[in-house]
Amino acid sequence: MYFASHDGTRIAYEDYGRGEPIVFVAGAMLPADMWEYQIPHFTDRGYRCVALDRRGHGRSDRPCDGYGIDSTADDLAALLAHLDLTGVTLVGHSMGGAEIARCLARHGEGRVARAAFLSSTLPFLKQTEDNPQGMPQAAFDRLRAAVRADRPKWLARQTQLYFTTHLGSDVSPEQMDVTYRQ
Repeated sequence: MYFASHDGTRIAYEDYGRGEPIVFVAGAMLPADMWEYQIPHFTDRGYRCVALDRRGHGRSDRPCDGYGIDSTADDLAALLAHLDLTGVTLVGHSMGGAEIARCLARHGEGRVARAAFLSSTLPFLKQTEDNPQGMPQAAFDRLRAAVRADRPKWLARQTQLYFTTHLGSDVSPEQMDVTYRQ
């Protein structure tokens, strides 16, 4: 399914089940498919589960601009409005958590009952005086250079690091491949 966001960008989303709504916001570079194990778990327990493909990801449009955190937070607010969701639990992983926080700051919590931040990039990723635990600018520069030089190599390495760091060695090579292809 699709809806037109605040600037006309066509955003894809999935909507399953009935009941109290949970909206899942994927981590950076991942589509809604990253929630393939969580959504059935919650729909089987009577929840309505919605997951969106952020702009430029998955099945959503890939406009030439509008990728800033304000814009993606506005996309999330537009989804909530499009579906007229209230009493929502927002669940965000990585950058999805940052989008949820910005959405709440920009649009309020009138539609939201609670938010869950799963390994989120909060308060924000960059190291500053008021965010000393963030990533130094030099690390951002190296990251950007590595992605631009050989994005598939960088993604393959990140996929492997993600699973071995967070889940140990019990993850199959097939699961890593599925995630890499997402």
